[in-house]
Parts: sequence; C-alpha cells; structure tokens
Amino acid sequence: MTTRTVRAEDGATARIRFHRRPDDPSAPVLVCMPAMGTRAAAYTPLAEALARAGFQVVLGELRGQGTSSVRVRRGVRYGYHEMVTYDCPALFRAVAAAFPEAPRHLLGHSLGGQLGTLYLSQEPHMAAGAVLVGAPSCHYRGWPFPQSLGMLAGFQLAAAFSSVYGYFPGRRFGVLGNDSAQILRAMAAQVRTGRYHVPSSPVDFEPRLAELDLPVLAVTVKGDGMAPPGGVRGLSDKLTSARVTHWELVLGDGVRGSRHYGWIRDHASLVDRVRTFVDQARPA
Repeated sequence: MTTRTVRAEDGATARIRFHRRPDDPSAPVLVCMPAMGTRAAAYTPLAEALARAGFQVVLGELRGQGTSSVRVRRGVRYGYHEMVTYDCPALFRAVAAAFPEAPRHLLGHSLGGQLGTLYLSQEPHMAAGAVLVGAPSCHYRGWPFPQSLGMLAGFQLAAAFSSVYGYFPGRRFGVLGNDSAQILRAMAAQVRTGRYHVPSSPVDFEPRLAELDLPVLAVTVKGDGMAPPGGVRGLSDKLTSARVTHWELVLGDGVRGSRHYGWIRDHASLVDRVRTFVDQARPA
C-alpha cells in the first residue's frame, strides 16, 4: 500500500491510500468513498480483501474526516458543492493518472455513494461502473412508517441545531460523526424533498442523474435501518438511463453493531459479487 496527497482545486488536501498490483497494472480499480463521518482507514480490511481478490483499490477520504486538511469546527463551511465540485474530481483524476491502464469503478458507501454518483452524473467518463453499498436517497418516504417521520423530524432538527452550534457534533450524540452544518442542511433538504437540488450546491442534479449511463450494482444490506430497501431504490430509481442491478447482502449472525457498517468486515460475499459485477461490466 502507498499513500499520496491529493489536492483539490480550492486547496483542500487529503492523504489517499493506494493498493496497487504491479504484476497487473490493468486490473480494475475500485475507488472507495466512505460513509458520512467515517474515516477512510475504517475500510482497510475491505480494501485488503479486495486486493487479494485481484482488484486495485483506492481509499478516498471525505472532506472533514481522517487525513483531510479540513477540520470540522465552528466557522468551517463546506457542503455537497465543495465535495462534488472539488474533492471528487481531484480524487478521480489522481486515480486516472496513477492507473492509466485500468478501468475504474466507484465503490461508494452511504453518503460516499451519493456524492460519487452526483459527481459521475457530471463526468461519467471517469468510471466504468459504480457499486453503491447502503447508499440511499435520504428522502423520508424511503423509510417505513413510523421511522419515516423520525427521519423527517430528526434531520430538520439536526440541521437547525447545526446552524446554531456551528457544526454537527455527531460523535457526542453517537450518530453519523462530526460534520459541517452545510452537510446537515443539504441532507435535511433532500430528506424533505427527495431531490438533489440542495442549498449547498448551485446544481440541480436530478436531470443529470437521469442521464447517467453506467452499469450500477445497488446493494442493500439486510437489516440495515440506515439504508432500507426503499431508500436504496430511491437513489437507484433516479438513474433511469443506467443499467442497475439490485442485490441484497446478508451478513453473518456474528456481526456486531450496526449492519450499516458491519459489511466492511463481513465482506466475503460482497467481494465475490463485486468481482462478478466488474467482470460483466468490462468490455469484451
């Protein structure tokens, strides 16, 4: 594994981890984008398993997390616009330069899957496909009643609190991790309306998502209350030009904690399914 500093156009940097295959530089690359409030290092067990399965892997870092030069605190402002317009292009262009012979696929988890898909809707040539694991549209109607009402009320309250407090102290609350008030405001708008026309970005992504023509594997993790089937379909249903395959991942009985994150370590069946998906997506 090697690391490299990637610099976004607005000056933000992050240390990105690369798992290469010097013996096979044309092996497919999976560009992993983490969930909200989650450091890239948390995905190391998954990256190592994917590398053993024949992939090259890049662990991206979301702004404000892990090795990002942007620190979450009062007065630090960033949202979907900065992450999609600056961070994603810097990451994918660095990957393209580092692996010029290899096809690239997004492997996006939760918010990372949403952000990666929004980016690819603008630059679809930067990937040959996308694997979205537990990546829902956050529209509250994707959750069963009465959880849907909890989603709607909870995110509006979290966004309002974050605006007053200066950021979202998720680690203190034990949910989602620390993040900027603008991220919470963008998510609250999407929870409420279902649309990716959010306050932190000048772009209406809805028509661009509908035009995205890529193979997509949309993975629902059974028992994942943070990304239920209705939420996952809420995002994939926006991709009307994409070739979407749905698959349910069933974790073992011994998985501890949230199923939304448990697959990172209980990953054997996912790795096999991703291998099949990528092989099918490769041109003859």
